[in-house]
Amino acid sequence: MDRRARGISVRQLLWAIVVLATPGASRAATDPCKLLTPAQVAAAVGGNFGTGQPIGTTGCSWTSEKPHVIVTVSLWPPTEWDRMKASALPGTTNTPAPGLGDDAFYTTVAQYTVLYVKKGSTVYLFKVYGVKDQAKQMSAEKTLAQEALAQLK
Repeated sequence: MDRRARGISVRQLLWAIVVLATPGASRAATDPCKLLTPAQVAAAVGGNFGTGQPIGTTGCSWTSEKPHVIVTVSLWPPTEWDRMKASALPGTTNTPAPGLGDDAFYTTVAQYTVLYVKKGSTVYLFKVYGVKDQAKQMSAEKTLAQEALAQLK
């Protein structure tokens, strides 16, 4: 049975993940662009990355041209954690990610995976776009989370 026959498309699922993870009035004290250096991003993913570019006040994005990969980190209020973790939309899979922060899990829909990590009073979302091998993507997201969380000590 194809996705359309089940009544929901991958695009709709991705949209739902973004909407479910949209911050309300998040005003994180940490500057997300200071959590990772271009060298740390490159070591985790491969490629040459420039300086992180702010995404509003709650996110940061690093980009490499060849291969074309985008890494993002977003900060969310902890009040959203239970909703994020419980949001089991059709076609999504939540997988525990032990050893990161106070709690962590991956959400996967099709070939897209996001790592959610709760640490203290902030929820961190780590996303690597452009890595086709899901295991490598998840490994890179975990490495990035470990590096970023080390900055918080």
